[in-house]
Amino acid sequence: MAYTVASVMSLLVIKMWLPIAKSNWGEGLVLGLPAILVIGGAALYVISFLIWMVILARHDLTLAYPTAIGLTLVFSSLAASFLLGETLSLARLGGIALIFIGIVLVVRT
Repeated sequence: MAYTVASVMSLLVIKMWLPIAKSNWGEGLVLGLPAILVIGGAALYVISFLIWMVILARHDLTLAYPTAIGLTLVFSSLAASFLLGETLSLARLGGIALIFIGIVLVVRT
């Protein structure tokens, strides 16, 4: 769970603030709040990677990868829809449901 939360949060922060930070950089403002948030998002992504290393050390890859990556895909898509206003079509929702079903099947066997 920690990996998924850290990864999704880092992706959302970077996605939300990077365009503003890039615009500020073009205007000469190198270290404004948007840039600090992007750096924080990147740091959180590094933390999620370190958590991933712990997961790999303790669990079978055949269980860890589909679970962690699948949950990250599902929750990043849902969060992007709710927080960033990105569109989730019926096909995308169906894909999310299939990923979740796949996670359940991998974990149960």
